[in-house]
Amino acid sequence: MQRNKQKLMLITLLGVVLLSGCRLPLIGVKDPPQFQEMYVQIQRTLAYSETGDNPSILSTPFQPTSPPLNEEKDDISNQIFIQDGLPEILQILINKTDYSISDSRSDADIQILINPEESSPNAILSSEWTYVLSAPFYTITDNVSLENLQAFWQGQQNSILGFSKILVTEPTLAAVNTILGKADQVTVEVVNNEEMISKSLGNEQVLFITPFEELDKMMKVIRIDGKSPIDSDFEKKDYPLSASIWIVSNAADSIIDFPPSNYDPDLRTVLIMTGVTALTRATAHRMEINGNKFPGQDIHDWLTSADLTHISNEIPFASNCPSPDPNQPDLIFCSSPDRIELLEYIGADIIELTGNHLLDYGLSSINLTLEMYEERDWHYYAGGWDLNEAQSPRLMSHNKNKFAFIGCNPVGPPNVWATNTSPGAAPCGDFSWMIEEIENLKAEGYLPIVTMQYAEDYTDYPSGKMVSDFEMLANAGAVVVNGSQAHTPKMMTFKGESFIHYGLGNLFFDQMEVYYGDVYMPNTREEFLDRLVFYDGELISIELLTAMLEDYARPRPMTESERTSFLSRIFSTAANFGR
Repeated sequence: MQRNKQKLMLITLLGVVLLSGCRLPLIGVKDPPQFQEMYVQIQRTLAYSETGDNPSILSTPFQPTSPPLNEEKDDISNQIFIQDGLPEILQILINKTDYSISDSRSDADIQILINPEESSPNAILSSEWTYVLSAPFYTITDNVSLENLQAFWQGQQNSILGFSKILVTEPTLAAVNTILGKADQVTVEVVNNEEMISKSLGNEQVLFITPFEELDKMMKVIRIDGKSPIDSDFEKKDYPLSASIWIVSNAADSIIDFPPSNYDPDLRTVLIMTGVTALTRATAHRMEINGNKFPGQDIHDWLTSADLTHISNEIPFASNCPSPDPNQPDLIFCSSPDRIELLEYIGADIIELTGNHLLDYGLSSINLTLEMYEERDWHYYAGGWDLNEAQSPRLMSHNKNKFAFIGCNPVGPPNVWATNTSPGAAPCGDFSWMIEEIENLKAEGYLPIVTMQYAEDYTDYPSGKMVSDFEMLANAGAVVVNGSQAHTPKMMTFKGESFIHYGLGNLFFDQMEVYYGDVYMPNTREEFLDRLVFYDGELISIELLTAMLEDYARPRPMTESERTSFLSRIFSTAANFGR
């Protein structure tokens, strides 16, 4: 009876409120719920719980059937306008959000703009994207001016001689238009990234512009006014081929988390690989006269600017090494211990020990040599205190790039090979141990760098056996395979994902006028230094530095005409080899 009276009083009170025109304050509701709905709620508050005599509190809060007042505004703030040219990586990030794409810049609350011409008080610089100018690998041109590149982009065909067009992807075209102006439809051709890579080893003289992350090792990077992202001292703010990505928004909570750049110097490693070093005979004689640093003075910056510098030192240091004789008749070599000052001066980091002269002065000299390297905390490989060490890879890490250096000597003489109990160079044998090691290293995330002291000759091209052995190591997973034996530089090529250079020539050695009997052996003065750029665990660029030997000791950078002549010959050999 009492319960019925309570119901009657509440219904009467509710009717009075409704008739008086008063409104219950409902936050976020356009219209109050119907009376029947309210009555159900009231009934529930008056119901007894199963566990007590007091009315229970609702376990589920009241949910209005009408949408909240700000729902319409939320729909608008989720609209985003994206200017053409946004890098694909950033487009993918946006696709993973709740934003919907708008074709209207004015209607969208959020705008993603590339190099906007007008400023906005709500604009935030979100990311800076670096682009790279490159060409097919066997290209001689090293540098162009920004002025000529811009003119070529806009259709002035003669502004960059020797090239017919520029290839880009669709997003890159739109982005670079904001940097270089509107592209000429004849000069600039839109292709996909796979088409660009397929042309990288061809003869067609074209240029590529790609985002830095799409750079491929078979593309030769071209500097713009002397600047390039593969340089050790690269500064994004000084580089012309870059795009700023801005976010303009009126909404306080419209945060889009873009990476600050597609280029991070903390993921880059520059490695310099070099050819024969033998600080003996005429080279040592010049060091005696001009100082131990003399041979490295003209290429010092090349070598020291690298993060890692490789030296293949074929000659042992010996305490009883005689004064150097530039006309020494025999081929028994050594270096005075003080000659190591040159290797310190040029910033040596890792020493290859495949040379066939390591035991020329006996066990005492190789023991001294290894001790000297260890005192300086230099890494050495392909040789050591015994066979086990000689055949063990030298593991190194730099900027998250993991390297494994491994090498061997297939030609001997046998007394130079390490044994289980004596030091020396690593013998190659049938290469089975080396192949297994390379495969394991690759599986563990290392970048195998393989070098060999192969049979010496004085030609630009490799022998058939050399090709077979080098390709076998490349197929096992070596990222780089180099010949360290060559006294004249040889051609280079690619095998799958591997870069093969059959011989770099001398670095520090006295061969300037070489005769075999009455036959003059040309090209011993020419030198390659391979500048390899690794980024985030991959080889992304190969720069062929070229030098000319002077004074029987001192390599210097080639002149432009010398470099053009040299590269033309080597590239022609590479293009025609095997045809």
